Amino acid sequence: MRHPYRKLSILLCSMVLLTGCWDRMEINDLAIITAAGIDLTDNDRIKLSVQLFVPSPPNSEQSSSGPSSGSNNKTVVRDAIGIDMADATARLQERLSRKVFWGQADVFVFGEKLARKGIKEPLDFLTRHPHPRERANLFVSEGEAENVLKWNTPIERNSAESLREMAVLRTGLNISILQAIEELSEEAHTAVLPIVRILHKEGEASPFISGSATFRDLRMADKLNTTETRGLLWLRNEIKSATITSPAYPGAEPASVYLFHASSKLVPSIHNDEWRIRVIIDATGNLNENASDLDTTKEANVLKLQQAFKQTLQKRIEETVKKAQQSGVDYLGFAEQFYRHYPKQWRKDKSNWDVLFPKVVVNYDIRLVIARNGLTGNNKTLQQDGTP
Repeated sequence: MRHPYRKLSILLCSMVLLTGCWDRMEINDLAIITAAGIDLTDNDRIKLSVQLFVPSPPNSEQSSSGPSSGSNNKTVVRDAIGIDMADATARLQERLSRKVFWGQADVFVFGEKLARKGIKEPLDFLTRHPHPRERANLFVSEGEAENVLKWNTPIERNSAESLREMAVLRTGLNISILQAIEELSEEAHTAVLPIVRILHKEGEASPFISGSATFRDLRMADKLNTTETRGLLWLRNEIKSATITSPAYPGAEPASVYLFHASSKLVPSIHNDEWRIRVIIDATGNLNENASDLDTTKEANVLKLQQAFKQTLQKRIEETVKKAQQSGVDYLGFAEQFYRHYPKQWRKDKSNWDVLFPKVVVNYDIRLVIARNGLTGNNKTLQQDGTP
């Protein structure tokens, strides 16, 4: 008789460990944040604007007629002002009937005014709080961040998803919270975030990624335009594909090459107290367009086009390097390269980097190859002026 009681006692003890979903939270009880905008008010307080995802059931008409072009889900924007991010979040919670949930937030946008004062407090909240994703994208808005969240996109479900998809396409920078923290902890204590601008055309607002903002010690230092940002992407080895357009030769019509393979690296060297960086780039592409009179079936003309594209690419990178050295902010990654390759020399001259950085000599070793030039050599038909 002891054996059945022993089994029963073991079963009862195990049931104590099966607590079940005692802390479960229904999705209808959550205020799911998809994006957040952080601005600075005139009295130096934090204005937190959040984009909330509101799921709604499909109606019968759309169910019977098949999928629709739009989405049944909608988003709303709510805001609150507090002393810091935590205080603003608490005040926001007071105005919502659902519990604030950060776990689905993919986008965080800093207003330009806040970025220039410093993003230390917001970043501390985002990295200390357990719910925000480390892989969420960071942006800086030209103006108030709240305006970006209020944009109703006709293509994606919300503005947060549009910005995230733009970042994934890598037409500009794609920076996450984790990556920004890592860059700020490196030797130069700098970071670069993409800038979101709002294009107003025909009564419609359309945010897009255009350029980037440079940070030093958690404060916005300067802006880079689109061309300078592309040059920075080459230095960071973040270019996977690109299109370069350049005159085939001085005074000629332009030609374009699509680079389907690209890689770059920085090689530092110190010789006779002269600090140097060699930029090595290897790229391969196809000739996409040739409006010039060059016959691309001839090897000499292909080599001429390759040289033209290399000069255009080098000029683009040189503009970025020149602007960085003039501003004295090393967002190019030079300091980290010298630290890795010359640790003893770096520790010795680290405190003098602000003086050394503008004097670093940059050389370029660019290998650009046109793999395919198409089936047309010199298209005389398209080059005719059309006059009888």
